[in-house]
Amino acid sequence: MRILVLCPELPHARVLSGHRIVYERLRRLTDRGHEVGVACFAAEAERPRAAEWAGRLLELELLPPPRAAHHGRAFAPWIAAAPPPFSEWACPAMHRLAGEMVERSRYDVAIAEFSVMAQFLHGNPYLPAVRRVVSVHECETVAARRRAELLNYSPAGLLERWRRDRLAVHEFRIYRSADVVTVLTPQERYHVLEYAPDLRTVVIPSGVDTRVFRPAEHPIPPDGIIFTGHFSHEQNRDAVRWFLARVWPAIRDRHPEIFFYVVGPNPPPDIRDSPWRDPRIVVTGEVTDVRPYLHRSAVYVCPIRMGSGMRGKVLEAMAAGVPVVATSAAVEGIPIQPGGTCMIADDADVMRDQILWLLDDEPLRRRLAQRALEVVRERLSWERSVDRLEDLLLEITGRAPRRRGVRSLAEPLWLPG
Repeated sequence: MRILVLCPELPHARVLSGHRIVYERLRRLTDRGHEVGVACFAAEAERPRAAEWAGRLLELELLPPPRAAHHGRAFAPWIAAAPPPFSEWACPAMHRLAGEMVERSRYDVAIAEFSVMAQFLHGNPYLPAVRRVVSVHECETVAARRRAELLNYSPAGLLERWRRDRLAVHEFRIYRSADVVTVLTPQERYHVLEYAPDLRTVVIPSGVDTRVFRPAEHPIPPDGIIFTGHFSHEQNRDAVRWFLARVWPAIRDRHPEIFFYVVGPNPPPDIRDSPWRDPRIVVTGEVTDVRPYLHRSAVYVCPIRMGSGMRGKVLEAMAAGVPVVATSAAVEGIPIQPGGTCMIADDADVMRDQILWLLDDEPLRRRLAQRALEVVRERLSWERSVDRLEDLLLEITGRAPRRRGVRSLAEPLWLPG
C-alpha cells in the first residue's frame, strides 16, 4: 500500500509530544513493507535530520515553515477567512505539493497528521482522487471550549468563546470531507461526535516503546520531580506556570533538597528564567534524551488543564517506572486506576498533598510505578496501536485487514472510567 503523510514538522528520533506519534507510525508502517511518502514543513536547521529517512521512505519533500499573511498584524488572525491555528499554517505551496505527490506516485491514501494539515486535503484543486484520513491529535474546537471554560467570562474568555464558534464551523467542514477521522482517545471521540454525530471516527491510541522507556537498570536515589513537554504548546506552558504558582512552593518548603526538572524545547522567557528566582528549578530546554531525567525523579507531574488528546509523555513516565500525579485531562485515553496506577488531582491542594505523600513513602512509589508499568506493557504498545491504524487503512482502500483478532475499528480499545 502506498501512503502519503502530511505533517507540520519533520519527524525524527528526538521529537516529542504528538510528533512522536507520527515518527513511530512512520517507522512501523515502513517496517511492514508499506511505501510511505512524507510532505512536511522544516526549518533550515532541521533539514539535516532528514538523512535518518534515507532509503526508508518512498519520498520526502520539505517546505519552509509558512509565514502567515497576517504576520505582524495583531488583529488579522481574528478576521482572516480561516481562524487560527488554521490560518497560521496556510500555505498554497503545500496544497500544490500534496497534489503533485499524489499525481506522480499514485498513493492509495493520504493522511493529514494534526488538524491543521487537514486543510491541504480539503478543497484542494491540485489533489487527484485519493482516500483521505485526518488524524486528529487534538480537536481545536474542543481545546478552545476548554480554554474558554478555564478563562470563564473574562475578556480573554469571551474572545475564546467567539473563536471557538468560528473554529467549529471551519474545522468540522474540513473533517466532513475526509473518508475517516481518527482520534487518540474515546473521550475525544465522544466530544467530536457532539459536534458531528454523523462523522466516521475511529480511536487509534498512542503507544510507548517499552524497550526504550523502561526502569533504570541501576537506580539512583531520586532528587527531584519532573515535567516534560514541548513548550510551543500552550497547554504545557499553562501547566508549568500553574504548578509553579500553586503547587511548587509547598513542595519546596517541605522538601528543600528537591529539584523540579522542566524538560523540553522552546520554554518561554518566564519559564526559562525561573531558576534565577529559585535555583531548585532546573529548566533544560531541548535534551537529546529525557530518560536520565526521568530516572532521577521520584514523581512525574502532569498538571495539564487544557487541550485534549493522549499524552505520550505520561506513558513514557509510566514505562520508565516513575509514579505519576496528573490531572484528569492529562490522562485521557489511558486505562489508569486512580490510586492504583496513577494519582489524579485537579485541585492544587490535592496535587500538593499527593506529591508530598509519594515523596515521603517510597514503598507506595514502588507499588504505583510497578502497576503502571504492567498496564503500559500489556495494553499500550506501539505495535498494537499501528495494528489498528494499518487495518483501518487496508479497509478504506478496499483491502482485507490482516487477521489479528483486533476489535471492531468502530469501537475504542477501552472505555473511560
